[in-house]
Formats: sequence, C-alpha cells, structure tokens
Amino acid sequence: ASLRRRRMLLFAVGVPIFVGFILLAFILPKTYSSAAVFRFEKAAIAGLQGPGNQGDNDYYIDQYVSKLKDSVFSETNLGAISKQLGLYPELNDKPEAAVVKFGKALHLDMIKEKILDPQSGHEKDINSGFQVSYDSKTPENAQKVSQMLADQFVIVSRKLRHDRETATAAFIETEAERYRAQIAELESKLANFKQQHISDLPESAQTNMSAKDRTEEEMANIGEQIRTLQQNQTFLKGQLQQFQANPDTETIRRLEDEYARKKVTYDENHPDMVALRRQIEVLRRGGLGVEQGSSLQSQLENQRQILVETRQRYSDDHPDVRRIQRTISTLEARIAAGEKADQPIAPTNPIVVQLRTQLSGNANQLASLEERKAELREKLAHLQSLLVLSPQVEKDYQVLTRDVTLAREKYDELLKRKMDAEFGAAASLAGRGDEFRLILSPALPSSPSKPSRPGILVIGAIIAAMLSMGAAFFAGALDPNVRGRGDLADLLGVSPLAVVPEIQNSVSRGIRFRQITTMAVCLLVSVPIMYLIVRLVVQ
Repeated sequence: ASLRRRRMLLFAVGVPIFVGFILLAFILPKTYSSAAVFRFEKAAIAGLQGPGNQGDNDYYIDQYVSKLKDSVFSETNLGAISKQLGLYPELNDKPEAAVVKFGKALHLDMIKEKILDPQSGHEKDINSGFQVSYDSKTPENAQKVSQMLADQFVIVSRKLRHDRETATAAFIETEAERYRAQIAELESKLANFKQQHISDLPESAQTNMSAKDRTEEEMANIGEQIRTLQQNQTFLKGQLQQFQANPDTETIRRLEDEYARKKVTYDENHPDMVALRRQIEVLRRGGLGVEQGSSLQSQLENQRQILVETRQRYSDDHPDVRRIQRTISTLEARIAAGEKADQPIAPTNPIVVQLRTQLSGNANQLASLEERKAELREKLAHLQSLLVLSPQVEKDYQVLTRDVTLAREKYDELLKRKMDAEFGAAASLAGRGDEFRLILSPALPSSPSKPSRPGILVIGAIIAAMLSMGAAFFAGALDPNVRGRGDLADLLGVSPLAVVPEIQNSVSRGIRFRQITTMAVCLLVSVPIMYLIVRLVVQ
C-alpha cells in the first residue's frame, strides 16, 4: 500500500536512473576480443620440475608462464608489434604511451582443471593451460594481435628450451671432461697396480692355488723318483763291483777262440787282431778298461799305427778309417792344447759298459731331479707368499676397480644425458617436445566482448529499483499522515479498543487469489530470466 501510494515517486527516481544506464550501454564503444588457448603437455612440463618436487606442479608452471609473459610482453616486443600493425596511430609520437595502452589491452589467464588427487583422494584444481587475448576496437586487429602473440609465445618457448638444453649440455660436457680425466688417472693407477701385483691379483688366486697344488704334486713325484733312482744306483754299483771282482771267463774264452780262428787268416798286426787282444786283456784285469802308463802321445802313436793297418784293408771313405781319423784329430788337438794326462780306454766288456752307462744316466737323472726339486721348492715358496698377500692385494684391487667402474658408469651416464640435451636443443628448434600446444587458434570475433549491454541493463534495472524503493520507504518514514492502528497508538499513546476487520467475501477472495497468482507467475518467469542474464553477463 505504501509503494502504491508513492508510485509516482518510484517512477520519478527509477526511470531516469534506468534510462541513464540504457544510454550508458549504447554509448560505450564496442570492444572485440580474440583469444589463443594453449594446453600444457604433461610429459614436457615434468621436465621443468626439480628432482623431488613432483607434487608442486603449479608452482613451476606459474614460474614458467611468468617467464614467457615477461619475454613476450616486454616493452621492446610490444612496441615492435604495435608499430608493425599500426594499432594506435594517434600515439605515433608517443611510443611509450602506446606500449602502456597496448599492455592494458592484453590479458593472460591460467586455465584450471579439476583432477582427483591420488594422495588425498579429494578433487583439486591444477593449471592445465593458459589463454592469451587482446581487446581491440576492430575484430581484425583483435585476431591479428592474438595470433601474433600466440606465435610469439611458441617462439619464445622454443628459444627458452633451446637455451636451457644448450646450457645443460655445456654443463654436462664440463662434468664429463672432469670424469674423463678422473677415469684416466684411475686407469693409470689400476694399470700400475696390476703391473706391480701381476701374479697376486684376485683373478690369479685360483691359478696360483692350482699351480701350488701342481707344484706340491710334482715335488712329491720327484721325491719318489729320486728315492727310486737312489735305490737303483745302489743296486747298479753292487752289480758293477761284483762283475769287476769276478771277470767273465766265458767271454774271455769266446774271444780267445775267435782270436785263434782269425790268426790263421790275418796277421797279428791286423786291426781286428789288435782290438781282440786289447779286449781280452781288459777282461782279464776285471773289465776296468784302463791301461797303466797310457799317455796322449802313446795313444796318438797307437791310433796312427791302427790307421796305417786299416788303410791297407779299406779305402779312405770306409767308416772305420774316418772314425780313426777323427780320433787322431781329437788327440792332436788335445796335445796341442797342452794336455798330458792318461787317457782311459773305454771298456770293451758290454756288461761293464752297460752298467757304467746306467750309473752315469742314473747320476745325471738324479742331478736333474735334484735341480728341478730345488726350482720347485723356490716356486712353491713364491706361490705361498703370493697366496698370503692375496687378501690385502684383492682388497686394494677391488677399491681401485670399484672406483674405475663407478667413474665409467657416471661418465657414460653424462654422455647419454649430454646427447639427450643436444637432441632436445635441436628438437626444440624443430618444434618437437614443446611444453604446450595451441589447441584453439585466435578466431575472428563476430560480436563484441565489451560492453555487455544486457548486463548493464540488468544492473541498471536493479540499481533503479533499489534506489526508487529506498526513496519510497524513506518518504513513507517521513509521512505525517495516520495510517493504521500503529500510527494511532504512537500518536495517542493508548491502544485502540477495537479494530474493524476486513470483511472477506467472494470478491475480496478473488482479488487476493489473482494477486497471489500474479506474484507467483512473475517469480517463476523472472527467476530463470535473471539467471540467464547473469550467466550472459558473467560469460
């Protein structure tokens, strides 16, 4: 009732305000906006994070985008773009003001996306991308500038990645050179250590143990052979002494019979006859085979005589003649050398010769075995010392080997990382492995983004309604007229005795029903309309 009585005041206050907002909505200039939308590549963004900080993804993304923004929105870059496209011709003589105005028309907004956090199990917002937009009076400039800014973001991103990968490759190369020098030093130490301990290295321990076992086994075999040879030597000496004490009469008689038969055919000075006589004499003396008082000169004369007798029977090419000539040459050489000792005559008894040969061979074999046993004893002592030193040598060797192995592994890892960094640097210039990709290119706007005329009208209507109703209630509060029992009670200071109620009939109930129905319909219609208008304003 109060509003109805002051409806003229409502219109007087609300209509001018609403009309002012209508004029404002249509007077404001049109502004067109075009945006380029980028989405981050998760695999590439993971490389921007430091080790152990995988959970703080948004921080590194914000830092990265901020660095890109500083490069693209720099005064130099914005001035070049503004001058190239002629965005603000009215500010050609004021480039700083043009750059400031250009910067105010640029917008960079992060795009959030809800994901389920695997650690907490709750939803959280993450940075999934960003958009770059530009506000202009013409749709063409809005699209051109947004497209140029999008290209600038891609170029700057690739350059930053190329510089980062190049710096990483240079650092890794420095570290690799340091490890290469360290490996060379460690390998030199290892080579010197191997040269000093070539026989007692860990890989030689089993060989040394096997060699020690073989040496001990060979020494045992040699000891057994030495004992056998010593027993055999004792036996041979006994046989030789026994044979020398008891000459072989049967052999002497056989030689005498042969000498008697040949005497009929040959002269007594024949070589065969001389040889038989000498053999018989040796056997009669016990087979000692030494002629008393036989000097080198007498032996030489004897051999010359035998040579003369032998040449009477054989030619100079006969083996016996050559043998006697060699003997004469040997005796002459010995006499020329000054020797005068008696020359023992080789025993002609085959048994004595065999026994003496066996004794000589036995003695030589014993000497060889004793010498070999001494060598094996020295070798065994050396192997034992190597086995004693082997644990300490193995410890030092393992330390050097481990250091060399770790240095080589680290060096190989650095080389691989360097190759990856160089490949990343080359790939960044080729557009491979970008941290983000353009998913929505700037489009030519078909309608202005600003001002939002429906929003201005809605806001104007709300403000006009609020101010007009406020004026009406304020006027009602200042109204001196008495209206209702409340005003009477306030004016007279007493409560009324009775109040005449409103008589309810079919006419009043119809009016009340129409009022309620009209209010309900207005609410049902206005609420969706207001919701759509607010959504339109927000968008």
